[in-house]
Amino acid sequence: MDSYRTRISSKGQVVIPVDLREQLGLGKGAHAVWREERGRLILIPIKSLLDELQGCLKPKPGQPSMSDELRRERQREREREDRKS
Repeated sequence: MDSYRTRISSKGQVVIPVDLREQLGLGKGAHAVWREERGRLILIPIKSLLDELQGCLKPKPGQPSMSDELRRERQREREREDRKS
C-alpha cells in the first residue's frame, strides 16, 4: 500500500493525488463519502459504496432475490384484481 501526503486548505479542501484519482477512476465532479474509523478518515467513491450495498442485498444461495419476490407479489395482486372484476 502506497502512502501519499496532502495538505488540507484553509477551506477544508483536500487534493487527492493524481495516481489515486486515476487508479480509482475519480474524475472531475465525482462523488464520494468520507467515513471515520478508529481515528482514520476513509474516502469511499460512491460507485464503490453502491457496489458494497448491492453485495449486501444479494440473496443467499437457494433464496429468491428481492426482485423475484416483488415480481411474484405483483403477479398475485394482478390475479386478485382480475378475480374482483
